[in-house]
Amino acid sequence: MEENNNNKKRIIFLVLTLIMCLGLTLGAIYFMYTKKDTRTNNIESGLISIDFIEGSGKINLVNTLPVIDEVGLGNAPYEFTVTNTSSVPINAKIQLDIAPSTTIPLGAVRYAFYVNDELLTKSNLGSLVDNTLYTYPNMAVNETANCKLVFWVDYYYTESAKTFLAKVKVTGESIDIIVE
Repeated sequence: MEENNNNKKRIIFLVLTLIMCLGLTLGAIYFMYTKKDTRTNNIESGLISIDFIEGSGKINLVNTLPVIDEVGLGNAPYEFTVTNTSSVPINAKIQLDIAPSTTIPLGAVRYAFYVNDELLTKSNLGSLVDNTLYTYPNMAVNETANCKLVFWVDYYYTESAKTFLAKVKVTGESIDIIVE
């Protein structure tokens, strides 16, 4: 009888130990996948500086369900700033560099582009010319544009297992200054 009680205690101890280990493992996994990195990457060239905020969202639509625009606009934005670091005004062109592995039709990918919290464009990627999201005209010296880019899959798109991957590309073109 005493041996039977000892076996029950061992089984209960073993089960409790397994439950604790499972709980700790799941907690650690949850923490690793939900922790967001908020560091900033800074890239500078001759005319512009670009700051990308890590953890502000990835430019991909892996495992994304189609939604209406009102819901898609609520997705986490991809945030970056563009600053004119040259000594002359520039035109800053903001484009997408869409990965060749993208399999979803660009017309099915919706986007919204904000500059300084003002919605400038809401459309589908199929409507872009040369993948240009926006050209910031006559950007003054040391001027900064805070940009947000939001993506979602159009509600009417019905296929699955398609991918979308892209990067932001920003170029600066100096403006000829005419002195009279």
